[in-house]
Amino acid sequence: MGIYLVQEPYELDLHNNFNFLGLDYSVEHRTLLLRWKRSEGRWIPPNQPSAVLIEFREVSEFRFMPRDSEIPFTEDDCVRGIGYWVDEDWVNGVIIADPSQNPDPKWLTAVDFMSGAVIIVQAESAQARIEA
Repeated sequence: MGIYLVQEPYELDLHNNFNFLGLDYSVEHRTLLLRWKRSEGRWIPPNQPSAVLIEFREVSEFRFMPRDSEIPFTEDDCVRGIGYWVDEDWVNGVIIADPSQNPDPKWLTAVDFMSGAVIIVQAESAQARIEA
């Protein structure tokens, strides 16, 4: 499952070790910023950074699929996986590409949450920032 953000020297588990805080979408600047903070759990390795931000630039499409109202709100900050949203009949939801697979440029990046919410974005670039 696509729950890891790999940026040397880190391999960050966004599902187990980080809580999603929110997003900032700027129509004016065509940017989308996603923000996480390190969880408070005792299982978190002490060398984990305090925060992770992913900034998408030159956003050409942004969608937010709503959460499932039957799921507890405690699941809103937990990433299920990061993959792709494909607007085709053969797909139902977010797909996770194999690391050796080159995704189709028409596929949109998707951040899927345990609550059922999905952030979907198409952008020219994405950059992760890690705060110690």
